[in-house]
Amino acid sequence: MKKYSLLVVLFVAFFTSCQKQTNSKGSPNDLTVVAKVVDAKNTLNYEGNYKGILPCADCEGIETTVCLNENSTYTIRTTYIGKGNKIFEQKGTFSWNKAGNIVTFDNVENAPNQYEVAKNTLTQLDMSGKKITGNHATDYILAKQKAGIENAVNTDDMQTTVNLNNKMEAKTVIKKVNPAVGKVTLAETHWKLMKLNGKTIKQKGKKIYGIKLNSKDGRFTGYAGCNNFSGNYVMPSAFGIAFVNVVSTEMACLDMEVESHFSKVLQNADRYTLNDNILQLKKGKKEVLATFEPAK
Repeated sequence: MKKYSLLVVLFVAFFTSCQKQTNSKGSPNDLTVVAKVVDAKNTLNYEGNYKGILPCADCEGIETTVCLNENSTYTIRTTYIGKGNKIFEQKGTFSWNKAGNIVTFDNVENAPNQYEVAKNTLTQLDMSGKKITGNHATDYILAKQKAGIENAVNTDDMQTTVNLNNKMEAKTVIKKVNPAVGKVTLAETHWKLMKLNGKTIKQKGKKIYGIKLNSKDGRFTGYAGCNNFSGNYVMPSAFGIAFVNVVSTEMACLDMEVESHFSKVLQNADRYTLNDNILQLKKGKKEVLATFEPAK
């Protein structure tokens, strides 16, 4: 019995000694796992289209398609789910980091502009260029598609493509101005219509022709002589704007010319300027569609 106990003690001592030696050299549990960086630029067929739905601060999600071309150019197309059918398009060039696994898009400011390229995936990084972690990390991954970008995005007859200039953001931007200096903001101001397609508008009746935007819920309301109208607005860039889901009452009036033209303005406007308390809705940088002043 004593011999058996002695053997057990010797076995335990030997096992413990071996384990200590193994741990001193570094066990698998003590090793730090380092993710291998893939040189996507030189080893992967990264060219193509990547698609997914990115998180949105004030909508159901941003349906996003990114096209990476071999000549270092990109195209981004986004649709705000639940806020109409307009497709916002951004184009430019991209550059690689030294490791060849991250691309940076030009012409994108105040918004994420870096993506990690891996096999069949494109992952949007945060504003500082770091990978997003946590429960929602996978929400920022776009999957590579077989179809071309024209087929990857729904382009039915009801959709309108809006070309963005050079500043793209994922959520609504409201220009903040100190009211103490006598200036107004885009939202929360009742804007009175002054000119429509360069023609001065004469107000008829007591109700003001114009529009008002509400930043809290992303909606707008307006009037242009006959029917009340409302809908949503989105601001895909610092000075970009689009009016979507527009509905109106269905009254028939004798003179609906102003209202008809104003309805087309809402369909075509993709940019705004706000200078010296004068608001202008534009199509592109030069074409002024409508001019407003604050209603008194």
